[in-house]
Amino acid sequence: MIRKINRVIQDLLRPIRLQMGRKIWDKKTENHEELIKNNKVDMGRVKSILFLRYDGKIGDMVINTLMFREIQKRYPNVKIGVVARGAAKDIIKFNPYVNEIYDYEKGKERELAKEIAEKNYDVLIDFSEMLRVNQMKFINLCKAKINIGLDKEDWQIFDISVTENKDYKNTDHITQRYGAYLKKIGIDDFDKKYDVFLGKNIETRNMDIGIVLNPYGASKHKHFNKETLKFIIEILNSLNKNATLIYSPDKYSELEEFVRENKDLKVYLPQNIKSILDSSEIIKNSDGVITPDTSIVHIASAFNKKIISIYPPNGGKYGVDHLVWGPLDLKNEMLFCKSSTGIGEEININTFDKSQMKERILGEMN
Repeated sequence: MIRKINRVIQDLLRPIRLQMGRKIWDKKTENHEELIKNNKVDMGRVKSILFLRYDGKIGDMVINTLMFREIQKRYPNVKIGVVARGAAKDIIKFNPYVNEIYDYEKGKERELAKEIAEKNYDVLIDFSEMLRVNQMKFINLCKAKINIGLDKEDWQIFDISVTENKDYKNTDHITQRYGAYLKKIGIDDFDKKYDVFLGKNIETRNMDIGIVLNPYGASKHKHFNKETLKFIIEILNSLNKNATLIYSPDKYSELEEFVRENKDLKVYLPQNIKSILDSSEIIKNSDGVITPDTSIVHIASAFNKKIISIYPPNGGKYGVDHLVWGPLDLKNEMLFCKSSTGIGEEININTFDKSQMKERILGEMN
């Protein structure tokens, strides 16, 4: 009850905090209108671009890789910096199109912004739909000459806005939205392919990988349960295909228990997955991927793998999750779980149609 009351209070206070924060930080001390022509950046004057990916989202970073490459193809002398945190940093660890990676830590925004400000970036690109106060502060203190944001036409701190229904549609695949950003810097035609560059990761030569099965989504209600795992693996085994489980290190023990309880299944659990790049290495050498998580969907798309993915019912809250965050090749199979049955209840990703899953595996993974 106390948690619920606290949540209600925080929800009531959030708009007030955001309004106060915007009054303080939504401003620029210097304007550089000479760098803008027809609501686009004059790239002939640009030497550096900073990308803000402080949300730590792995899938979003995978998609961002198309922007890094396309910018370097068109403007090879432009330096690219990326603010990142968590496992998302690994996605660009070996990316040849990224010149510098800045480690974002909550509570240390001012120190990092000061370091970035000293680099004198020409363009800053932010992808946030809603800015928290610490993010407003960070952007302000980075002191880039030109700031580009998402749906920020009425903000002072942003010079250029990528705006819904003007530059992109909310039903467009996310690559189209990122393409709208590229158009603001003079790139109209671009290759949508993602890049995941691998270093020296987990050894896969002696693995019978078969189909990669990722049990985990972004939250508990988007995790495959044991019954779902067993159901999918049994179908794969009927096709004489192995299933290889991938995971974050903190999930190994519960998957180890699952494998121990199901010794009759042909399923492989690698013991030494330490990072998202280890999982990416396994995906690269697989025959396909089954997952409820879009970050794994995007990594599998980078390697042109067959994908079966599961999404919230009716495309989620706004009805577009599967359209925006689907596989790069939308011909890959998508399933949907059922709607929640009670008020305030979360969806359960395991409520997808089992007969449809079997049909997809027999058709797509065979």
